[in-house]
Amino acid sequence: MSTALTARVVKVSAVLSVPEDQIFKALDDEGISNDASGLTVLDSSTTTVDDLVGILSQCASNVKPLKMKAAAALLKEQDSREAVAPAPKAEPFTEALKSIRPIQQWNDRELLEKFAQDRDPEIEQELHKRSSGRNFVVLLTGKNEPGKEAVDIENSLELLKVARKRVTPSFLPMGENGVVSPIYPILSLNLNDRMVEICPLCGETLFKGYCQKCNANFAGIADDERAYVKLVAQSDNYVGGISDRKAIMASASKGLEDLRLTWPSISPTFDELKITGNLPKLRLISSRPNSVKDPFFMDGNRSVGNRSF
Repeated sequence: MSTALTARVVKVSAVLSVPEDQIFKALDDEGISNDASGLTVLDSSTTTVDDLVGILSQCASNVKPLKMKAAAALLKEQDSREAVAPAPKAEPFTEALKSIRPIQQWNDRELLEKFAQDRDPEIEQELHKRSSGRNFVVLLTGKNEPGKEAVDIENSLELLKVARKRVTPSFLPMGENGVVSPIYPILSLNLNDRMVEICPLCGETLFKGYCQKCNANFAGIADDERAYVKLVAQSDNYVGGISDRKAIMASASKGLEDLRLTWPSISPTFDELKITGNLPKLRLISSRPNSVKDPFFMDGNRSVGNRSF
């Protein structure tokens, strides 16, 4: 699957009011598959906006011509002026060949640079296989937004060579001043594996929806209900004993309206926070630090440069 093509189809779907799967099918029928090969065909100078207008017309009827042309331009990632008078761009033949090669034939650098660019899940799985699931990813200092962490390509490539053969460490000194870098397995950067659920009653981390401390299972209870429970737990009317926990869990399992009836004083606060987007956040994405303090560094007496692996 190509994340780049998917992003374009999402935009086109919104413009044409056509389901994404219908657009993917129309493209696939013309040889533009949802992968790196299909993206190469789409972005080729031989595939014009007019070609795409014809393809989109198969799944979108009664659409005004200018709207259809604008949607086709979105697929080509061109602005409206380019859509009217496309300016062909010659794609280097070697780049075209690289993009249609199976990822199993890509070298480590190509894979890692592509992963660092867009977190492509196919690339992620290939790197996971090559590293045998071991630690090898080093993050650069600076940008640390979840899902967009900057990857230290050179040090990661060096560690990947090691990971093919043997177990790699979880931390390594990468500079001076007593700072070491965590070394991550590639899958640990996946946002889906970094979601942390918080217990609305006590604030502890849930395991598959279950809180051991409260003996409460929130699996199957929606986010709004969990937020309402959190507001109840913060109120003066909530003592927090076993009977309170049983009562609030029984109500939450029945839904939001039952919670409103059981604890009506919370309802106005909930509605205000809901409207302003300030309901308690009970699902978090865990961070991936790019450095930690080295406990064995003593007042600058040890100077550590880049480690040879």
